[in-house]
Amino acid sequence: MKEFSEADRPALLDLLKIHGPVNVPTLATLRGVSLNAVRQQLAALQREHLVEVRVEKRKVGRPTHLYALSEKAEALFPQAYGPLALALLRQLRAVDGEKKIDRLFDRRTRALVAAYKEKLQGMTTAEKWRELARIRAAEGYMADSAGKGLREHHCPIAAIAKEFP
Repeated sequence: MKEFSEADRPALLDLLKIHGPVNVPTLATLRGVSLNAVRQQLAALQREHLVEVRVEKRKVGRPTHLYALSEKAEALFPQAYGPLALALLRQLRAVDGEKKIDRLFDRRTRALVAAYKEKLQGMTTAEKWRELARIRAAEGYMADSAGKGLREHHCPIAAIAKEFP
């Protein structure tokens, strides 16, 4: 049996995506590697929070450990949220018109502002700018606070913003 290398990790993640949750012997068989090699790679993937394990009791014998992808690992696979969101907005505009789109974005803006205000309560102005920059950076805007302001260096919804300004 061959051993795993670091380069084999994507293949192991693919197997977990296709077959998971699955146990070590099944993964070893599917990859054609030793049980120990699979265990070592799974341990490394667990440390990186890419794999989760749960114990499943069986009617006979010892319980088995089943491995599955974590949410963090799922995010590594291709996503199509952007194209889906654009398609839905286009359909909504075709069915209900531009005013419906405007109301939808206005409602979303109000919800964001309310959520931000709640998170920023009780902070000084400087703290609010720093915290808002942290929140917006986590949302993908590459934001930083610039004294009494906020700079955003990226727009993660640029395709939507361009078509629906």
